[in-house]
Amino acid sequence: MSAQLQSLAEPLLETTRRLVHALQQEPSTELRLALAKRIVRQLGDEAYPVFLKMLLIVAESEDAAAKQCVADLLAAAAQRMDLPAGQLSAWGSSYGSVQRRRLLGPIEYLTVWYCQQTQRPMLDKALYADAMRKLLALFELNPQLRAHYAGKLEAEVGSELEGTYTRETRDILGRLAQRWRQAGSTPDDVVQAAIRGTAAVTPMPPGWVVHQL
Repeated sequence: MSAQLQSLAEPLLETTRRLVHALQQEPSTELRLALAKRIVRQLGDEAYPVFLKMLLIVAESEDAAAKQCVADLLAAAAQRMDLPAGQLSAWGSSYGSVQRRRLLGPIEYLTVWYCQQTQRPMLDKALYADAMRKLLALFELNPQLRAHYAGKLEAEVGSELEGTYTRETRDILGRLAQRWRQAGSTPDDVVQAAIRGTAAVTPMPPGWVVHQL
């Protein structure tokens, strides 16, 4: 990693370490969830990708306890239909129309970012696949999170939510959810099913790996 990237990475690494440590020290699920959501609010809607990067830092780490802690917290949030979420503009709206924006969980946010025209430049396919693979590996540490999240996605793509998803986004989320629910499927299986018809995606370099959070 270059010195410039290292200087940018260190503050985020430290923030992630502190967040995970705080989550591990707090016995109350309600307070842990409130803490995570407060971090998202403090970042603001336009910086939700920073929260996603924090999840990826945890996913890339070798700290099993930290990863399990985050997966269990997200499972509790998913059960309550209260996952930390960010906003992207709906595909049929102008970028400045707050009324046409909708809160999206991590998987939906990344997929809309990859597939649709929003207020952000569209996400590169390799980055989408790599990030999704890592998030799925993290989420699978809690079987309830996997079941609830896959079911949530299936319900959403079948509900014809107006102005939220394009046909391509709906198709990708549907394939992702369907494969994710299959016993024995790996994160790579799920990603390849979601973007099927494309060449296999080479994983991106590890980047900001944290060995112990």
